[in-house]
Amino acid sequence: MAYDLEYLFAMPQQDKDADTNVESDPAARAVYVCGLARSGTTIMLRILDEIETFRSLTYRDMPFVLAPNLWQLITKHSQSTAVAAERSHRDGIHIHFDSPESFEEVFWRTFGTRTSDQTCLGFAEPTSEVLKTFANFRALVANSKRQPALAHGGLRRYLSKNNNNLLRLRSLSIDPTATILLVFRNPIDTARSLHRQHINFCEVHRVDPFARNYMTWLGHHEFGTEHLPFSFALAEMDNTLNPADLNYWLDYWTAVHKYILAQTDLRLHLINHEAMRSKPKAALDAIFAVLKIDADTTMLAQQIIPIASSADDTGFSSALLERAFDAYQALLASHKSVL
Repeated sequence: MAYDLEYLFAMPQQDKDADTNVESDPAARAVYVCGLARSGTTIMLRILDEIETFRSLTYRDMPFVLAPNLWQLITKHSQSTAVAAERSHRDGIHIHFDSPESFEEVFWRTFGTRTSDQTCLGFAEPTSEVLKTFANFRALVANSKRQPALAHGGLRRYLSKNNNNLLRLRSLSIDPTATILLVFRNPIDTARSLHRQHINFCEVHRVDPFARNYMTWLGHHEFGTEHLPFSFALAEMDNTLNPADLNYWLDYWTAVHKYILAQTDLRLHLINHEAMRSKPKAALDAIFAVLKIDADTTMLAQQIIPIASSADDTGFSSALLERAFDAYQALLASHKSVL
């Protein structure tokens, strides 16, 4: 109902020739940032959100994510000032009401069809009708008729960070104007971070049922008591491991990225998190070239803090490490790698 009201209230007027004229299509040229959790997707999202051309869902759009323009109208006289606070991940990233975040999955939970059982997360490929509805949703977020136009003219581009989009890479690639930025990070650091966050959020969920329900409603099953691995990864994983074990996350990293490597026919741009950390300006220059945007990368690059990757493989299975680094080297060598 919220989406239907939003559509009536704020749907932009679409050009009849939008299918052939990208510049006049309010849903065109979307950018999807995705990857396994703890791989650097939030940093990528926040940098792109600094550019006026992009529009992403923010905390201020909660809880009516499917009606951001209508909700803004209803709350415009009671909105609070944005005060930054560290997010519950305890990872040094501070957020406020206007920070972009991964809320898109609410759309897919509403209109998509879940296929998996209670042990994993999976969705059927969206129908053409659902993809059409999603295009309208992108237009409502990025170019509502209620939003002021860009100062330099033209249309905004929809921007999302949704790690669950690994489940629908093929469907998102159907749109020839879209760009998928898939961020990956070395297996040791990713597995350690995932394991640490799993322990952290298991405790958060134990003492705060609302936090557990909130993450479930948003479709965030990356870690914590409601963790669900992607359905496509299970066949590659050791079913004797469990999320309390550090090696589970290394095994999961390998399964997810082997699946990504297998998508040889899809239009993906692989972004190496370590390259972003070590040479931020050069990395952003390369990414912006892919996105065909002109922006000052010098200032934006200062948001990326150089952090050396860990070489500490203590606690990991040597056999799992070998499999993981084989996949990691294949990602680095892929012709789809931007960095």
